[in-house]
Amino acid sequence: MSQSPANMSQGFSATNLDSPNLDFVRANAVLMVVVFHVLGFFGIKQAGPFSLEAMGHLGVLVFFVHTCLVLMFSLERQLERFGRRRFFLAFMVRRCFRIYPLSLLTVAVIAVFKLPLAGHPWSMHWSLMSGRDIVSNLLLVQNFTGSTSIPAPLWSLPLEMQMYLLLPFLFLLARKLESALILAGLCLSVTAALSVWMHFGHGYHLQYVPCFLPGILAYKLSLRQGPGWAFPGLAALLWICLAVYMLLGTTHAGWIVCFTLGAAIPQFADMSSRWLGRASHLVARYSYGIYLTHYFCLWLAFVKLQFLPKAVQGFVFAGVVWLIPVILYHFLEQPLINVGRRLAEEGLISSPAEALASRAA
Repeated sequence: MSQSPANMSQGFSATNLDSPNLDFVRANAVLMVVVFHVLGFFGIKQAGPFSLEAMGHLGVLVFFVHTCLVLMFSLERQLERFGRRRFFLAFMVRRCFRIYPLSLLTVAVIAVFKLPLAGHPWSMHWSLMSGRDIVSNLLLVQNFTGSTSIPAPLWSLPLEMQMYLLLPFLFLLARKLESALILAGLCLSVTAALSVWMHFGHGYHLQYVPCFLPGILAYKLSLRQGPGWAFPGLAALLWICLAVYMLLGTTHAGWIVCFTLGAAIPQFADMSSRWLGRASHLVARYSYGIYLTHYFCLWLAFVKLQFLPKAVQGFVFAGVVWLIPVILYHFLEQPLINVGRRLAEEGLISSPAEALASRAA
């Protein structure tokens, strides 16, 4: 989610979608994943009682909450523009053009050049892929076919794509409910029912549903003015949740952390620090590319260039883990995001006058 520094003093609300707090949350999420994989590559997977693997996993769960919240705002705008009959198609067209281009390129490059990017980054091996595996990764349906995700971070994208199919319905439901308290009760009821179902050995394929639902709750809470607590409280809460999850690391702990963050995010005023807001914005903007390409950056810097001094390898990694996502964003992601937006708008706007106005905008 993008914003200008001028917006940073405003509180979080449905009318101020350029909240630097959301960028801060997203930036922290991707950094959790990257830091875990870098430390894991060098054999550091535990810090006392704290599991670094749990830190990386929580980063993905926070992504789920954040993405669901941001997309609820997107659905709100598309409902106003296209109406109830057509906003689902507009939403899906835009999401496909957002998610698939970079994931398709990543899988294709790994498959064509047989890069050793399977499994955890510390294993760095090539996994023999059948045509079925490659197609599953390209279509983002590995969780249905049982194929290995290559690169490993790709495992979360099928879950996101499948959640997108339900999100418009959940958006309409959230708008229809009278209060956020009722929605919170429904989220907790679904989570409790799933917990019981999993206790009897079923429903594990749905275990991440309670990690998406708090994003819907956060959206509902944002429709009213929150208390506007100071931003440092949000940062402290996020890191406390991280410490708790690194200690526990269980599915239920993840659900609790996600629900806590979903309920809390709308309660805080936006950060006042311009430099932190700008840094969070930049990391958040390129976070998708960082998430999908940092395995390649690890391999390039620390395996392919292992003959270089360690300090030089570190500089190479720091450079490419930033440079590659920036290049991909501006030359692949952003152009195709614009294509998806134009296709959605020009294909669904009813009158020629509206289509012409859309092109002019």
